[in-house]
Amino acid sequence: MDSIAEALYQQMRLTILLSAQDGVESSPFTPAYLLAWDEEIYPILHEGPKWHKPHANCFKISKERAEELFHYLLEHFDSGEELTFYGLEDKLGIKGTSYSTGNWERYEVISLCQYFYLHRVFNETFWQTLTRNGECPTEAHSITTKPEEMHIYFC
Repeated sequence: MDSIAEALYQQMRLTILLSAQDGVESSPFTPAYLLAWDEEIYPILHEGPKWHKPHANCFKISKERAEELFHYLLEHFDSGEELTFYGLEDKLGIKGTSYSTGNWERYEVISLCQYFYLHRVFNETFWQTLTRNGECPTEAHSITTKPEEMHIYFC
């Protein structure tokens, strides 16, 4: 990616995230859309807004990767088969925070799941099972963070 494209992406990212400087609820953007920009996830469930489309190649988690995880979760949801976070990690080849045999990292899966949760994809039972105590790492509990508890930090 060239430096001009990166600069334009970062400018758009800053503009969108600054809209939540007084709290997520004061932003004209949905919490899920804000999280996508904050975590640098291509917002696959937001096809209406066009702000992210010119920057598709700049997101750390690409449209293709987001769709891959979404479709895997959707298959489990549609089948009614229980899916825990550790089960999901096993399927994706993730072995904790320091080792992965696949092309996924734990933080990416947590961020994407939080995006899907904030967009109200799947039902509460699905998310409770995925983040059940003892069957997920502590950090996976952040998946079900409510919009009013979200914070965007500028570092």
